[in-house]
Amino acid sequence: MGINRFIFDASVAVKWFFDEEEDEKARRFLRLLRQKEIEIVVPELFYCEFASACWKKVSKNLVSFEYASQALDDIAALPLKRYPDYELFDVAFGNAIQYGISAYDGFYVALAEIYVAPLVTADEGLLAACRGRFDFIESLKDQ
Repeated sequence: MGINRFIFDASVAVKWFFDEEEDEKARRFLRLLRQKEIEIVVPELFYCEFASACWKKVSKNLVSFEYASQALDDIAALPLKRYPDYELFDVAFGNAIQYGISAYDGFYVALAEIYVAPLVTADEGLLAACRGRFDFIESLKDQ
């Protein structure tokens, strides 16, 4: 039996490093990743989205610049499997148009389809837009 594989979007990764609702559920996956019990696949844009979330936290004075910078270093060091964006951008765009989601979210949906793996998200907008369309998009709340 192979290793369990997941697609995670940045809405879950933010909870690895910042205190937010459902952060313990997210951190359980982080522990499993560090123990090499699961594999997490992300598109390259995941890191841009994570950096943007860190910027928001700092700009709202929710965390210090130093704390956010350390979170960026920590996420870069994680053993995440990175998928090249340039191989997905056309499919991501098609997903965005077809399902009424952002092109960013379209990348995660494409990866879930490619890997036949669950897409775990805390993004309520993505969940609402795709409810009833896919059985592989899962809410972090349900984990």
